[in-house]
Amino acid sequence: MNSFKKYLRLPSIVIFCFLITLQNIPAQQRPVTFDYPSVMTPYDWQFSLGLAASSMPSDIVLESSVIRWPLIKFAAQMGLPANFVLDTRLSTQLVTNHLELGVRWIYEFTEKFHAHAELSLAYFYGQLKISGFDTNINGWFSYPSLGIGYDFGEMTLSAIGAISYINSLSSTSGDLETIFNISRLNGFYYRIALEQPFYKNTSIGLAFQMNYLRFYYPEWPLFPAIDRYFWIPELQLWILL
Repeated sequence: MNSFKKYLRLPSIVIFCFLITLQNIPAQQRPVTFDYPSVMTPYDWQFSLGLAASSMPSDIVLESSVIRWPLIKFAAQMGLPANFVLDTRLSTQLVTNHLELGVRWIYEFTEKFHAHAELSLAYFYGQLKISGFDTNINGWFSYPSLGIGYDFGEMTLSAIGAISYINSLSSTSGDLETIFNISRLNGFYYRIALEQPFYKNTSIGLAFQMNYLRFYYPEWPLFPAIDRYFWIPELQLWILL
């Protein structure tokens, strides 16, 4: 319980850091956003590059030996007619690759208060060869999500909730192949994100995401033999190019 309370303090740190940097931003400058549900001009593109880091539960691994390999995240969005947006995201590190493609629909309640609904499909592939450990894993995931956001002018605040669903999952260890062919609910996550202007025409985003999952793909070597839910906090930082 104490460790979970520690995770809940992280959003306060994120908000505090952004409020400090706001004092150096011209009041008339509005951020170009990625998580905030903003309507895009049809067939215009925007790109972001970022990092994500997580903290694994201590009952999986000792706190002193928690794996903290950051994910490199590249994302692109293209505007479509009728308030739709094509959303693509690639997350990668040494042993993990996760490619996600989704379609987002945006609704504007007011000029500043927006919402979105999205459905995305992702392909996951991992490979680890170390000290006699030779394993490959791949699978398909679905992520239906809903989000809301408010535009404060020089900063946007967004909240997103998503369900993680495993469509298929299989792994190969040496010559032995294991197929998890039963589709099942994997859990959910929520994310709170702040975005603001950074330098010239770029923007910066900072988010806290809390995952409640059975299988957490960035640390997949820890999970194939475990069948219960875990709280996994995650911090994300990105620059909109």
